[in-house]
Amino acid sequence: MLIPKYWAQYKQRFDALATADRSSKQATIKRYGWSDISQAEALAHAKERVNEAHQRWLDGEDIVRRERREEYNESNGIPIREQIISEQNFSENGLTKAGVESQASDTQLVVTRNSYGAQVANVNNIAIIDVDNDQLLHYKYPDDYDSRGYITLLTDNQTQPAAKIKVWVFVLIFILIASVISWLGLSWLWLLVVMVGATAYLWQQASQREKARIQKYADDSASLSSFITDLIQQRVANHPNESFRLYETPAGFRMIATHDTIPPSDALVSDWFEYFHADTNYVRLCQAQQCFRARLTAKPWRMAEVTDKKLTKDIPAKNFWFDAESTDADSSIEQRQNELKARNQWINNYDKYAKNYSSVPLY
Repeated sequence: MLIPKYWAQYKQRFDALATADRSSKQATIKRYGWSDISQAEALAHAKERVNEAHQRWLDGEDIVRRERREEYNESNGIPIREQIISEQNFSENGLTKAGVESQASDTQLVVTRNSYGAQVANVNNIAIIDVDNDQLLHYKYPDDYDSRGYITLLTDNQTQPAAKIKVWVFVLIFILIASVISWLGLSWLWLLVVMVGATAYLWQQASQREKARIQKYADDSASLSSFITDLIQQRVANHPNESFRLYETPAGFRMIATHDTIPPSDALVSDWFEYFHADTNYVRLCQAQQCFRARLTAKPWRMAEVTDKKLTKDIPAKNFWFDAESTDADSSIEQRQNELKARNQWINNYDKYAKNYSSVPLY
């Protein structure tokens, strides 16, 4: 697994040497650095990456000047940037604490806190398959939903053309009424009355179509549980040595392979991802970080305490990996200390409230 303990960032301004075909110019380059050893080594790594980028820039390469902090690892080649809460190893002799030697510590579990504050389990060889409802709707109803779960067609294929005809009819009516009013010298109030009436009618029609969309999405989503269950049963029937445990999440499903351990790089895992229509973002993250992930605690915005204003939706100091003493952080030491204090208070409150919520129920 690639989940570093320490993070840093470093930025530096460089001047390019003037040449016959290029005038001198400046560039500010910012890069992240990481390490499992120390904060100082993470900063050294960031400086090394800045120097490497600077050399490519001098060679004429079009580089990314300021490396951004992407959410959910947007395939930018940077490891998971999450705070490590705990590390454990599982062996044939039972559970051991991280760092304690074991004769067979094959399974590694690292619990991290993600960008919005929830706890996440990262495991190296217990296959977890995350399936998103919106993507699953596209696979089950390819003519009705796109890959992001948006409805592409209404329940009646003739509804959309009919709606366009109505709009053109109203446009022609407006033109006709305006011409008559101008010719007879009548009050333009009549046109206003017609426009208000037409707008109300079109609004009512649009509301009905939106209700139909919402109802269709709800009905189709309700059918996904039997769809994914059938997929598992067919898979197990064709592969009797495999077994899975199914969980339902607020936005999809989660499956755990219970028959054996397996690394994310195994071809069989790719087969599972494709067969069960796994979330493409999740697949990319697993392959890049060489681990499987599962959220353990609720998303803050789904908690009643956020609605009741007992807890803010966003966790303070998302860039927690820069220690308060770092001179390379964008904010002052005092500001960083205040941010980290607010972050720790938020975490204490969140962890206390999160105990009352279940991440996923067993299906």
